[in-house]
Parts: sequence; C-alpha cells; structure tokens
Amino acid sequence: MPPGTRRKRVAKSQDDRRQDILRAGEEVFRDIGFDQATITDLATAAEIGKGTFYLYFDSKDHLLGALWERYVDAIVTTTRSILGEGADWWPTIDRLLTALVQHAVRNAELHRVVYGSANAASLEICKQANQRVIDLICAFVSEGARAGAFSALDAGASFRMVYHAIDGFLDDLVSTGDPIDTDLVVGQVLELTHRALGDPGAFPVPRQPKER
Repeated sequence: MPPGTRRKRVAKSQDDRRQDILRAGEEVFRDIGFDQATITDLATAAEIGKGTFYLYFDSKDHLLGALWERYVDAIVTTTRSILGEGADWWPTIDRLLTALVQHAVRNAELHRVVYGSANAASLEICKQANQRVIDLICAFVSEGARAGAFSALDAGASFRMVYHAIDGFLDDLVSTGDPIDTDLVVGQVLELTHRALGDPGAFPVPRQPKER
C-alpha cells in the first residue's frame, strides 16, 4: 500500500465484527496472557478502535466469558445432537462423555487462560455456562434411571459429582501444559461414570486377595 494511502474500511455485519473480536481475544490471551492484555491490544488485533470494542464487550472479562460460553455452546449443541439420535442409554452417555473430553483437549489453551486468570467476573460467567451442560445431561441421566438403565441410588446427583470430577481432572491435566493422551482419558472417564451410575459389569472391580 503506497505511503499516505488510507486502508479501505470494510463494512462488516455486527456478527462478523463480534467474531473478529472473539478471534482477537483468543490470540491475544494466548500470546501475552489475560492479565497483561489491554483493551488496546484486543482492539488492535481485531483491527478496530477501542470505542468499537466497547460496543460489543464491557471489558476483557466479558470477552473471556464470551469465549468460554462459545466453547460451552459447542458442547451443548453436540449434546443435544447426540441425545436426539435416540440411541440406547449407555452408548449415548459414552458418546456424550467422549465428545466432552475430546472438545476439552482440543481447547486446552482456552482452559488454561480461563482458569489461569482467576478472575471472579469471568469465572462466574463460566460457571453459569457450565451449568447449562450439567443440567442437560443430568436430566437425561435421571430419565434413564427411571427407565431402569442406571441403578445408582440417585443417578442425577451421581452424575453431577462425576461431571465435576471430570472437569477438575481435565483442568489438572490441561494446567500442566503437557501432551494429553485423549484415548486414555476417555477410558478413565467412562470407567468412572459406569461405576458411579451402576454398571459394574462393564468394568469389573479387581478381586481382592483373601486374608490369611
């Protein structure tokens, strides 16, 4: 571009502009960290002015929450799609959890940014978004228990505990920054879930040696 020539302004829809800011947020938070990032950094990466940024997001905390909510929205969409297939109870729960683990591993960097920020505002937004996923799957599990597929004392409560255990386990793995063996983690998650919901036959408990 010749010196002194102004960059031609490209007209974009509000949705396209919002997606530009979200993409910029992912890049900036990854490259320089959430704490160090400024609104100027985010606006520059999105090729907009600071004023335009504030038309879409109140703060960088709000932007981080929106990134996480988009991440959770993808899980919700996948969950509803799998549930809508009408497969048997156990194959469905296995597919749901496999998708959850795979999605978390693919978005490991976003996990590190969100939980590394330790910011109350963004974490509260994340908590609300996560709750949508938990409620959706717990409703399915409770229905399966009424149908006799799951034999836990309280299948909904059991799965809620399992979900939080999985979430914490994945967070621990992701926080190290080391490569994650997705297949191994999926196997561990499914074993825990089958035991918690009352299907010990699929993953037999090892026989304990008899006392002498």
